[in-house]
Amino acid sequence: MNHFWTHKDNMPEGHGYGQFTPAHFAWIALCAILTVFTVILYRNLAIPDRILFRRTIAATLIIIDIIKLFVMKVTGVNVWDYLPLELCSFAAYFIVCDSIWQGNAIIPQLLLTIFMPAAIMAILFPTTSTLPSFNFYSIHQFLFHVLIVMYVMARFFASEIPLSYPGLWISVLIIRILAAVMEVADKKFDKNFMFLRNSYGNPMLELIYEKSKDNVGYIGGLTIFSIAVMHVFYCIFKLIEILILK
Repeated sequence: MNHFWTHKDNMPEGHGYGQFTPAHFAWIALCAILTVFTVILYRNLAIPDRILFRRTIAATLIIIDIIKLFVMKVTGVNVWDYLPLELCSFAAYFIVCDSIWQGNAIIPQLLLTIFMPAAIMAILFPTTSTLPSFNFYSIHQFLFHVLIVMYVMARFFASEIPLSYPGLWISVLIIRILAAVMEVADKKFDKNFMFLRNSYGNPMLELIYEKSKDNVGYIGGLTIFSIAVMHVFYCIFKLIEILILK
């Protein structure tokens, strides 16, 4: 409990739960169990209850991010470096819109092809691995991202998000526009939102960063990597749709 509220910027070395350690696998297993439970529960809910369920998750995502910013503020962390302007933070905003705007077609595709894969990657390659597993920011990391996965997987397995390959490329276009805006903001304010200037300790992005000769190469590598990941998940979801949902 000595380091429960300690941010990784202030964490002494040697206290992290590590990458693919027993503690990390325990978090992954818990996220998987919660997702399976949510899918089963959601499929058995009536339509009004599904709407309430989606809006509850949407509200929870926003609330726990506000709590994180508050904890940062009162513990002396530079909040301006950690504003909710990362990819998965944008996922929360789109989930809020999706939970309110019933019957839209674009947002569910974005959630399925971009934001859920990003959330899964964040669970598999967390940026909090240098922290103890029982730390506020570690708990927030896994809770926030599993809520995104739970929301999208529940809708997908309830056949509420039909797969569309053209929709995948629309998602690529939208996220590239969003990234371009954040690139300008990062350069202007010397920040690293959406990991567009460096990997910030993410093990998977670190590989791309190390092999890039400059920021242009890094951005290009991120773009190629993102499209490749999206296609992998698209194929997985398509197999599920064909073999299980049809």
